[in-house]
Amino acid sequence: MNGFKPRFASVKGLSEKRRLPRLGKIRLGIKKKSVKSGKEYPSEVSYFVCPPEVERVYGAEPKELDVMFPVNDQEAIFPQAYKYYGSSKGLKCIGNGEEAQYRNDDGSWVDKKCPCELYDQNKCQIRGHLQCILPKVSVGGVYQIDTGSFNSIQDVNSGLAYIQAMVGRFSMIPCKLKRLPRETHGSGKKETHYTLNLHLDADINSIEGLRKDSMRILTGTQYALPEPEDINPAMDDQSPVEFIDEENDVPDEVTDVTVEDFADAEMPPVEDPTPITKRTTNRLVMVMGKKGIFSQEDQIVTVGAMFNLKLKALSDLTEEQGQTAIQTISEEE
Repeated sequence: MNGFKPRFASVKGLSEKRRLPRLGKIRLGIKKKSVKSGKEYPSEVSYFVCPPEVERVYGAEPKELDVMFPVNDQEAIFPQAYKYYGSSKGLKCIGNGEEAQYRNDDGSWVDKKCPCELYDQNKCQIRGHLQCILPKVSVGGVYQIDTGSFNSIQDVNSGLAYIQAMVGRFSMIPCKLKRLPRETHGSGKKETHYTLNLHLDADINSIEGLRKDSMRILTGTQYALPEPEDINPAMDDQSPVEFIDEENDVPDEVTDVTVEDFADAEMPPVEDPTPITKRTTNRLVMVMGKKGIFSQEDQIVTVGAMFNLKLKALSDLTEEQGQTAIQTISEEE
C-alpha cells in the first residue's frame, strides 16, 4: 500500500509548553539539637543557608544574593497563602484571608472562613514561597526560598511592585535579595529578626536600557515554574542541624515553629487586657497596603493619628482600636 503516512512528532497542548526545573532550596534558619537530650528546635540565622554550589560563589554565610525572576507573574514566582499542616507532613488547610479549603481525614476538601481559630491559636501561618534564578550560580533553573515572616512577605511584595513601576516589568531584572535586621515587638518585647528585602540593582541609565528591552522579554517564550515544594516546616528533614553541648541552650518547650523563618508579625503586649490580636494586626496591615501605605513607619503614623496616639508599634493598639482603624481605612476613598 503506497499511501501517505503522516508523521506525528508533537502533542498539541503539551509539546509547546516549557517549564524550568527547581535546582534547590535556600533556607533562612537551621535546626539545633542537644547532644545530651536529643531535643531539636528551629533557630533563625542572619544569613542565607545555601546548598554547596551557591556557597562556592557566595561563601558559607551570605547575607546578600543576586537574583532574577524568570516570568512576570507574581503568583508564579511568589505564591502566598495562609497554611495549616497540623501533625502531617502535607498541607491540611490553605486560604487567602477570606476563604479557605480544609482537608478532612477522609481526604475530602471543604470550604471554610479564613482566617479562623487555627490562626489565632498560632497553628496556622502565612507562608510565601519565592522562586528565583541565581544568575551567578546557574541560569538553568530556579531556587526556592520559603518564609513565614509577615514582614518579609510584605517587603518582597513591595520590592516587586517598585521594580514593576520603575521598569514596566520585574522579570529578568537584576536584583539584590538581602537579609536585613528589623526590630519587632513580638510578645511585648523588642526582638531583632533578619527579614528578606528585595532591591533593584540598577542606576537611572541602566533602567532606561531595561525599559527598552521589555517588549522582547514580555513577548518571548514564557516558561512555567515548578510547583513549590510545600511540606510542613517542622518536618523539613533537609534543614542543616547544629549540635550543641549545653543543655540550657535548649528551650523548655519546643514547638513546631517554622524552621526557615520566624513569623515576626507584631504581637500584642502582654500587659494590655484587651490587646489587638494577630489576625486583626495582619488585616490592618493588608488594608493599609491596598491603600498604598506600605512602610511600617507610615502605617504606625497613620493609625496613631487616628487616635491621637504616639505608637511605637501596631501592637500597642487594643483590639477595638484595630477594628475601628480597619473600618475607617477601608471606607476611605
